[in-house]
Amino acid sequence: MKTKSRLIILLATLACIAAPLRLLAQFDQGHWYFKADLGANWTQDADLKEFFGVESPGGKVRFDPGIRAGFGGGYNFTDWFATEFEMGVMQSWIRSMTDATQVHDASFANVPFMVNVKFQWPNTKRFIPYIGGGIGGSAAIIDVDEIDLNGVSLHGSESTAVFAYQGFAGLKFQIDRQMTVGVEYHYFGTDDPSWEAHDFFGGVPPSDTMRFGHIQTHSFSAVFHYTF
Repeated sequence: MKTKSRLIILLATLACIAAPLRLLAQFDQGHWYFKADLGANWTQDADLKEFFGVESPGGKVRFDPGIRAGFGGGYNFTDWFATEFEMGVMQSWIRSMTDATQVHDASFANVPFMVNVKFQWPNTKRFIPYIGGGIGGSAAIIDVDEIDLNGVSLHGSESTAVFAYQGFAGLKFQIDRQMTVGVEYHYFGTDDPSWEAHDFFGGVPPSDTMRFGHIQTHSFSAVFHYTF
């Protein structure tokens, strides 16, 4: 009799412990959420395809590590599938350009507008892994104090719109029924950005267009989710 009573008490205790955890895992289903992240990014070397009328076979644009910030919102259709809209900024300094005699205070940034799908592993634990991907567009922005190349000196800021895509993965920790914190990795890419410049010094170039090859950026950030 004592053994049976102890077994009943043990099962009841386990059920009491497991029930809140199941609620945490299932609470996301059918709810809206907000997300924000902040971290660092690294943009791979890009091809320098054209510098104002002069093609540069084998030319490269090299970047220093930069910062990433993002925010967005989404809806959990089930406890394992969600769709979301995401915006952000990824900014890096241009370290060098092939054959450039000077690169001074030059930065490059992407401001993406993405529609994502996300898949997460529903479980009864507080640690929840997830993966996802998205497509959309990005404003590719270049801001230059001075770049000197082939006798042309470039100054000013320009932006252009490009097609963008991404994949991401992360791990979040459930604080309570509404809040999670975690870490997230993004791979982000775009089509070739090109800009038409208006401020030149020195010689008159044969074209007003500068064009990079496709952009590939890797970022790691801390992320916060709030479920409504």
